[in-house]
Amino acid sequence: MTIVYLCLMPATSSLKAFEKDGRRLRSLTSQIIIVDAMMNLIQKGTLEPTAQEVADEAGIGIRTVFRHFQDKESLFVKMDERVKDSYDGTIIKIRPEGDLSRRIRDLFELEAKMYETYLQFIRATLANKWKYKTLQDNYEKNQIDLKSLMYKWLPEVKELDVSMQIYLTSINSTGYWIELRENQMLSAEEAKELKVRVFEDALLGKKA
Repeated sequence: MTIVYLCLMPATSSLKAFEKDGRRLRSLTSQIIIVDAMMNLIQKGTLEPTAQEVADEAGIGIRTVFRHFQDKESLFVKMDERVKDSYDGTIIKIRPEGDLSRRIRDLFELEAKMYETYLQFIRATLANKWKYKTLQDNYEKNQIDLKSLMYKWLPEVKELDVSMQIYLTSINSTGYWIELRENQMLSAEEAKELKVRVFEDALLGKKA
């Protein structure tokens, strides 16, 4: 029986690998819980949660937060990555179709839905990007991606002079959406329609 028992026991290296994988899984799970807590707080309107608030929301100790994230910047960055992955996974897969008028409307209807879905996270990014360089870098990259998306859907923009292209790129930025929604106090529908009209005037008005 002893011989059989020993044969059935996993090798020491296998045990260590199993324990290591278990620790890695627990660490990953803890990170997910912490990021979820951060996102929940931001959704509720706290644009810069403290580490203690995140810990309380997650139901863990503050030391656990800092065990997985050395500072608030790394936590913001991880949240930003998750939001971007979700955003990209939705909007990039959709292919533009139809004439110019339809593509203008379809693009801004799509963007409006995405902006509203992630509105609180956009606000949090704009509020905190000046404090954290990585967040600033990610924001700038996201604006470049938005510009590429605009050219993909509306290649006719490239036919305009450079100053008009810069103007339309600014209109299409996340910062401008926040300007329309907060400072100008437009509804999401009003903000979307304003963008549609601006692009129609620039692209269709020229051909009229």
